[in-house]
Order: sequence, then structure tokens, then C-alpha cells
Amino acid sequence: KQWYQRRVRDPDRIRSVFRKYSTNNSYLTPKQYKIAALAISGYKPSKCSVERLFRDLQVGHQMDEETFTRVQLEQAKLRTTSETLKQIFQAFDWSSNGFISRSDFLRAVQEVMPHYSGAGDLFDKADWDSDGRISWRDFLSLMGVS
Repeated sequence: KQWYQRRVRDPDRIRSVFRKYSTNNSYLTPKQYKIAALAISGYKPSKCSVERLFRDLQVGHQMDEETFTRVQLEQAKLRTTSETLKQIFQAFDWSSNGFISRSDFLRAVQEVMPHYSGAGDLFDKADWDSDGRISWRDFLSLMGVS
């Protein structure tokens, strides 16, 4: 895992991949971007997500090396954050059923922060649909990610 994180966060490697898949070492088209992103992270972005990225960055159909490097480094941070949050969620899900029950949540908070008295209120805030459990989506909202 550490090897992977070093690989996806290495600006020199990212620039090298850019040069390998770019047109004349100057820009990537959306199709080239998908291949380059796959080469860096092992994840193939969807056509829709690539189109949205190019649109949001206002780069037309050509992404330069500096932008590509910045985007890849930002996405590496997000992947790491997501992986970390997933591990925390799974640790809180003591029943291993894909949800955090109120008792699981209170037990986990007690283990991590024994003197914290607001765990029940925090659970209620995260359990926005009041079904007595926190889903992955609820958990991401609680953590300010979604």
C-alpha cells in the first residue's frame, strides 16, 4: 500500500506518464487522459467523469502537463482519504453488516475517546433518516466528504 501511495504521488512519474501518452508532449485529449490516469492509479475513469473534469477545468479538449500533474496529485489525496475513511467505517461496523448501529458507534467512540460525552448526539446527527444505523453515505456526510 505504501508503494502504491508513493507511486501515485510522485510528480516525476506523473510527468513521465503524461509525456508517454500525450500528443507531442504538450497535451492530453480526454481519451489519452483516461489511458494516462489508468497507468498512474490503476483506476480507469469513466467517460462521463473525464468529460466533467475537462469541462470543470475549462481546458477544452486539451489538458497540459501542469494541469494533469496537479489533478493526479489531488486525486491521489482523495483516494487516500477515501481509503482511510473506509477503514474507519469498517472498524466502527463491529457487526460487519455494512452499517454502524447506535451501539456499535457508541462502543467505538468510547474506545477512541473515552471522555467524550456527545457520542449519542453525533450519532443522531449522522443518522439523518432516523433508521437507527449509519450507512456509508451517512458516514461520509458526517465526516464532511459527501
